[in-house]
Order: sequence, then structure tokens, then C-alpha cells
Amino acid sequence: MEIGFGILGQTALLLHGNMDVKPVRGRPGQVLAVLLANPGRLVPVDTVVDWVWADHENPPQDALGTLHQAGARLRQAFQADGVDADLTIGKPGCRLDVDRGRIDYHRFRAMMARARQFHEQGQHDRAHVEALAAVRLRRDEPLAGLRTAAAAGWRLRWARNEWVPANAFVAAQQLLLGQTELAVARLEELDLAHPMELSLAKLRIRALLAAGRALEATEYFRRLRREFQEHGDLHAAGELLAVYNEVFAPGAASFPAPAPAAEEAEPRLPAVWHLPPDVDGVVGREAVLAELDAFTADSAGVPRADVVVLTGGPGVGKTTVALRWAHRAAKRYPHGVVLVDLRGDGQAADASAADVIELLLALLDVKVDEIVSPVARAARLARLLRRRRLLVVLDNVARTDQVEPLLRVLAECTVVVVTRQRLSALLAARPSPVVTVAPLSDDAARALLERRIGLRARQDPDGVAALVRLCQGNALALTLVAVRAAARTGMRLVTLAEALRDADMLLDVGNDGDWPGRSLRSAFTVSYQALPPAEQRTFALLGLHPGAEVAPDALAAADGRPLSQVRQSLAVLVAAHLIEQPGDLDRYRVPNLLQLYAESLARQLADNAAARRRLLEFSLLTAYEAHRTVFPAKHRPELPRTGGDVTPARFATPAAARQWVLRERTTLTAAVRLAAEAGLPEIAFTLPSLTADVFDSHGHFGDIIAGFTVAAASAAAVGNAYAEASSLNDLGQVLLLMGQDAEAEPYLREALRLVDAHGIGIGRVTVMLNMARRHLHAGRITEAVKMSRETLEEARALDEPERCAAALHRLADALLEQGGHQREALGLYREALALRERIDYRPGRAQTHIALADLLTRMGRYEEAAGQCARAARLVNESQHLPTAMKLNTVQARLCHAEGDDRAALRHAHQAVELADRSGHATGRGRALDTLAGILLDRGNIEDARELWERAARLFRDRERVGQAQRIEARLKSLAAAVIPEARDGERDTVAMPSPRLSSWAAERA
Repeated sequence: MEIGFGILGQTALLLHGNMDVKPVRGRPGQVLAVLLANPGRLVPVDTVVDWVWADHENPPQDALGTLHQAGARLRQAFQADGVDADLTIGKPGCRLDVDRGRIDYHRFRAMMARARQFHEQGQHDRAHVEALAAVRLRRDEPLAGLRTAAAAGWRLRWARNEWVPANAFVAAQQLLLGQTELAVARLEELDLAHPMELSLAKLRIRALLAAGRALEATEYFRRLRREFQEHGDLHAAGELLAVYNEVFAPGAASFPAPAPAAEEAEPRLPAVWHLPPDVDGVVGREAVLAELDAFTADSAGVPRADVVVLTGGPGVGKTTVALRWAHRAAKRYPHGVVLVDLRGDGQAADASAADVIELLLALLDVKVDEIVSPVARAARLARLLRRRRLLVVLDNVARTDQVEPLLRVLAECTVVVVTRQRLSALLAARPSPVVTVAPLSDDAARALLERRIGLRARQDPDGVAALVRLCQGNALALTLVAVRAAARTGMRLVTLAEALRDADMLLDVGNDGDWPGRSLRSAFTVSYQALPPAEQRTFALLGLHPGAEVAPDALAAADGRPLSQVRQSLAVLVAAHLIEQPGDLDRYRVPNLLQLYAESLARQLADNAAARRRLLEFSLLTAYEAHRTVFPAKHRPELPRTGGDVTPARFATPAAARQWVLRERTTLTAAVRLAAEAGLPEIAFTLPSLTADVFDSHGHFGDIIAGFTVAAASAAAVGNAYAEASSLNDLGQVLLLMGQDAEAEPYLREALRLVDAHGIGIGRVTVMLNMARRHLHAGRITEAVKMSRETLEEARALDEPERCAAALHRLADALLEQGGHQREALGLYREALALRERIDYRPGRAQTHIALADLLTRMGRYEEAAGQCARAARLVNESQHLPTAMKLNTVQARLCHAEGDDRAALRHAHQAVELADRSGHATGRGRALDTLAGILLDRGNIEDARELWERAARLFRDRERVGQAQRIEARLKSLAAAVIPEARDGERDTVAMPSPRLSSWAAERA
């Protein structure tokens, strides 16, 4: 629904028909309040300052600059909520151009004007409803965020001139309707806020007497008259006396009775009904029906002479909703309801405005043949409709020109236009409310199936759930599936769902030989065939895309057309409700059922294979550009030969490149599978190597595993031993990072066999580094040290600086695990760091800085350790690599604890646990829990320390990290007999413990 503005209370945006209030606070809210109080007017800068800055506040030295800042924040808020308002701030002043009808203050005034008109016509019930709705718009003190003299003066004038009279009007209507107690209660409440208000006092005397409370009326009159006299207001005292004498005079009425309603000046006109039977079983549409009610009637329930557009995608149930609502709203239209099918669904020649005019005249018993001129027919119908309150539903509207001439004739009617198109031309010419029929929720879909299928559905919830997932909330799909289920009483719903997993069968359900066929395919085809050829091709190409969302540049690569033309085609598809545009303006989503239909169309494209190749090459080449931008110094695989007709996206910054990879993550993972299936193995085994580094930095290990699994198989299929070994090694490495060492080892051994068999020296060094890590994790320390030394020698022979640095780092890790080699390990780490600094390999530098910091902390060299942490932190901030950030926080926690700063130590330890959860790093979580337990133990919190160590030991033991598990288990044994140490600060630690619940990803592997 349209977003409004509120100043009758805290300044706010009013959402969903004023049901939700979104305050606009601070200085921007104050500036907005001033401009809303003066919409469409240029308010001088000095005036705005007087309204906004109170006497106790210092006005800004640069008032215009401050207002510009507030204006920028307001524009951001408007854009975020889709607010249609034009804000101008400059030297002449500030101006807000917005529809006054959307400001609650101006709506209040308009509603009170209508209420007084109803009163003058003797329609006191409608006057009461309208006025009551007006006063309910006030949420709190108006302009509540402004505490200046100017705002206070505005509030005072509004209260005296509008608020008090409006409430008095409501009370007067209540008295006219005989609701005396309600009137007395309202007046008593008002008297508390506005004492000695003469108009209210005179009305209260009348109300009390009308309610049969004459004694109270007399006492109130005497008290208030005395107060007026004491304040010297003799005129008010005299007015009050005159009212009292009038109502208490013998035979006087306390309040005039309502005049009898005037009789109709003409006989009642016959009603016109042209409406199909009501539909049963409409579920999940309460919000849409309520929106239609709100847009077609005023607060008193009187129909509006207005146009509402009801729209939505194919098969969502627009006509069903319109028909259900028309039957429900029919009682508000005494002269009738008409539903006309304009046949815009392509099943027959569509109807024109002239056809509809002819039909309406015939329904009104006008002899159409006697009126030859179309203009005369339209004029005759317009005259007839001026005397009638009619609801007209125009169903299946395909284009604006079908209805635009007709709407001028139906100006006195409520018109609902039902269409699957956006009808941009119509909305531009005459802005109208738009109500969108969305897919049904899962609960509503389930209710629809149970209602239509009956007992079988209630007895088979799993089958119903499967059908709900298949239909994706599409009302037509649910209806057709329910019909199929009802016709096959011997088939279990689960079996039916399995059969309908075949895309063609699901699209064609409903085509059972009864002409004309009604199926999802036929419904989708109507929308598809209404598209121009370029848009038809664009929609079909969406069926080639492997992801749930698509960016225009990827689709342009597949299409071969310029990007600007593809963007225009996508806009047409959005308007036709065939695709959706999520919050990101540069991405589009195809609903699941329409995606199946697009895939069936894509198979019919003459250049299907070429378009798919271009699409996959775009992903490959853009991923290469992204990797080169984020990791300029890192090795990348050689690109396979491409068609040369695809231009990749370029990235201005590493952050933009990283964001692209993460945003396209599911698409890139699916593209690897698609390339393998499409016979493009070079893309399949190259693409994962270009995305794994960014995926790893954010803990998306599942995508890395999926990609390298396909990559290894694709490389093996074409006999590329280098690519196969590389993929197997990378697969083993990510499994090691996840703590799945047993699963990693077979991949590493096979990779080692391949590199040895084909003499791939660099591959051998790379695999041996991971094998050394595997030995270390498994507690095979001697083998780890031996393999690390061997790897170092081979890396030096190959003159590979980064492999040498990695081997030095791995050897230092192994020596520390062996014990008694701290000085040698320190030298190895420093040598590794020097190499990594020389080649500027920043991820490796960060890891070695962290390792050095950890070792220096153990050696008691805290100042040096802090320096290493600071250097690592700068690198981590650049890379945003979650596992590295987790390790850094773990080491920082140990360092702070060693230095006696346990508050900082606890903060870093908790951060390490959180980062381990986010990155899915179970063994990293074990290290963080181990560190946190040690800190809590030293603070005297032995029970929580024991619980954390037990959890850490389970994590390490389950992942075959034998050495780490054994060390923690030894601590637990010694802890059983230990004396609880005193807390350092004399108090037991009260820092909140981390939740024992792992993230859902980590829990599966914990």
C-alpha cells in the first residue's frame, strides 16, 4: 500500500495503511516535520532553523550545510522505503513536494471536510464514522520531535482551530445518533486536556442532560461558570449561562433530534448483475482482499469512484481473487456488479473498449442498435452510470489501449483492472493503486490441497508437503495437481509427487484430452507468446542459466546482444511478471515453475549449445578477472581456449571482485556441474581453482568440495593428469581445513601417486605439504617432521619461494609439536616470513605472523608477540579471511591472558568462537574453546572450564586430531583433583559463556 507521512505524533513514515509506523528520528526527522507542515512551499533556511533548533541549542554556524546533510539522510530513507517525494534544499530555502493526501495532517483536514458535508446532508452516521476516523489519525502530540517556540505555536493553533472542534463534532454526531454515554465520555476526556474550553463546556452540559444526568450537568455548569468569573472572562460565563437556561427551560430538548432522511427523488434504479458464481476454497488471500477493500472504499465503507490494478504472474490466481472479492463487496454496490473478460490471455480475439461499452448498455436494457455512433454510445453509458453506484471488474487486460478509453466512461464507478502486465502507460497517465497477487504461502498451499483433495491429504502430510514444494505457491499448479490427485484415488500423494518431479509432466498436468487444455504450460505460453521476439529469446536463455538469480551481463554474454538491449528485455519480462527483480537492482530471479518452462524453451533454441558455451565462458573469464584482482601475486591455472566472443566483467577494486564471487557463489558452483554435463571439461576443472580462495576466506567449504569433486572427475575423463592431481590435492586440503582428515587422506595419496607417475615436481611438493599436515594432525609427529624436511629440500631445488615458505612453516609446526625445538622453530618461521614478504604473499604472511605471535607468547616475549599480532591484524583486515581472523583472535586471547588482561582475553576468545562458527571451522572452534577454558580456569571458573575442555576434546577426537585431544584430556584428568585457583581480581568470572550449540553447518560435522 502507499507510504504516507505522519506529523500528528512522532514524525514517521506510515506503512501498510498506517498499520506500521516507522519513526524518522534525530535532526532529519525534525527537518522533515517542518517541511511536512508546509508541503509544496519554499521554507526559508532561517525559518527552518527557528523551527528545528530550540532556544537552549546553539544554531549551526553552517545552517545550509547542516540541512544538506539532513536532506541526504532523508533521501536515503525515502529511497530505501520507496517513498515518492522530491526534497530540494538550497540557498532560497527548503521544499518538499509530496502529495498532501499522504500526510496525516492534511488527510485529517480532508476527512473532517467530508464529515461536515455528510452532516449537512443529514447523514449523521457517515459523518460520525468519517470524523472518528479523522481524530484517530492523531498518534501523540503533533510535531512531537520539535520543542521550539515555532512548533509550539503551530500545535496551539492546531489544537484550538482544528483538534478541539473535530472532537466536539464527533461528540455532537454521537448525541445526534443517541450515543449519549460515548459523547459524555469523550467530552470528559477532552476537558482534562483542554479545561475551560467554552465550546466543549457548552456541549458537555447538553450531553450530560441528554444522558439523564441533570444533577451532574448543573454542578458542572456552576463550577465552570465560577471559574470563568474568577478569571475575568465574563463573556464566557454569560454564554455558558445562556446554554444552561436554554436546555433547562420547560419543554426544551437537550439536543436537536436528527432530521428525517429525505426520500429518494426518483424511483430505485434496477440493479445490474453480470458475475460468474462465487468460488469456494479461496485461502491465503486475506491480505489481498483487505487491500482491495481499503483502496475501493472510504473509512465509512462508501465505495470510491476510482481505479485499482490487480496484477500478478501467470497462474497465481488473479481472476479467482477478483471474483471472490467482487462477491464479498457486492453488498456495497446496490446498483450492481459486472465482470467483463477482455480476453487478453490470447485464447480468442481480445475485447475492445467499444465491446465493453456495448455489453454494459445491453445489460442496462438500452437498445444498442438504435445508437450507431460509438461516441454517442459512450456518452449514453456515461450518463446512465452517473445515477448508479457500480462495480466493474475488467479481467484479462493485456494492454493499456484496451481500457484507457473505457475508464473515462466509467469515471463514476469503482473499476478493478485485472492484468498480468504492469500497464506502465496506464499508471503513468492516471496513478492508481496496484495490488499484487503473490504466490501462496506454504500453509495456504497446504490448506488448498487439503480442502480439494479431502481426507487423503490429511492422512498423508508428507505427500502434501512434497506437492507444496513442487507447486511453489502457484494457485493454478496447486489446483491442477489437486484435480489429478482426486482423479487417481489409488495413488499415494508421495508417488504422485515423485512422478511430477519430471518437469514436462508437471508443466503439462491438466492436459487430459478435454479441450481446451488448461495446464501450467498453456498459462505460461500465453504470457510468453505476448512478448516481442527479442524478449522471447531472452526468457528462453534464462533456462540455460544454472543459478537461481542472473545478472544482466551474464545473460548478455549468452545472448550476444549489447548489455543495454538485454536490460531493456529484462524490464519487459519483469513487467510481464515472468521474472522478479529482488532488492539488488542488477539481478533478476526466475520463479521455480517458470524456470522449468524456460528450460523447455531453451532446448528449442537453434544456438542452444553456443549460447550455453558463451554463458559458461563468461563465468570462467570473469572469475579469472576476480581472482587476479583479489590475489594479484597468487598463482592461477592457465585458461583454456575460448571462443573469443565473450567479454568478462572487470573490477575496479578487490572488494568489488570478492563481492561478485560471493554473490555468484551458487551460480559458479552450479556452472562447474553444467560445464561437465555440457562437454566442456576444461571449464569444469579450471573454474573451481579460481573461486576456491574467496570461498575459503568465508568458510564456504561445501562449495569448494562440490567444485573440486566435479573438477577431478572431468580432468580424469579427458586424461589431464595435472588438473586431476591438482583438484584431488585441493579437495584433500579443504577437507583437512574442515577437520575431516580421514576423508582427506585418500585424495592426497591419489594426488601424490599421479604427480609421481607423471613427474610433476611442483605438484609433488604441494601434495607433500598437505600430507605432512595430515601426519601432524594424526599425531604421527616423526613422519610429519621427516616429510616437512624432505618437502623443504625439494621446494628449494625447484626454486619455488612460496612452497619453500610453506615447507618452512610446516616444519616449524611439526618441531613445536615434537617438543624442545622453540628456537629452531622461531628461526624457521622468520625465514618463512622473509620469503613471503619478498614475494608479497599476504595470506601466507598473515599466517606466519600469527604463528610467530603464538610462539613468542609461549616464550614469554610478549612485546614481540604483540607486534606480530598487529602486523597480522592489518593483513587480515585487508583479506577478510575468516579462518585466519579466527586464528588471530585465538592467539590474541592467549597473549592478553598471559599479560594479565583477562577482559581483553575473554573478548578475543569469544570472537574466535564466533568466527569459527561463521566459517564452519570445527577444529578452529576446538582451539578457541581450549583457549577460553584456560582463561576461565585461571579466573576460578572451574566448572565452565571443564565443560569447554570436554567439548573441545570431543571436537579434536572426532576429527582424529589425536595430539590435541590427548593434551586436553590430560588437563581434564588433572583438573579432577585440582584445587580451584583464586580469581585474579578477587571475584569469580561472570562473563557469559558461549552457547553450546554449534552452527547448523558445524553441527553436522561436529
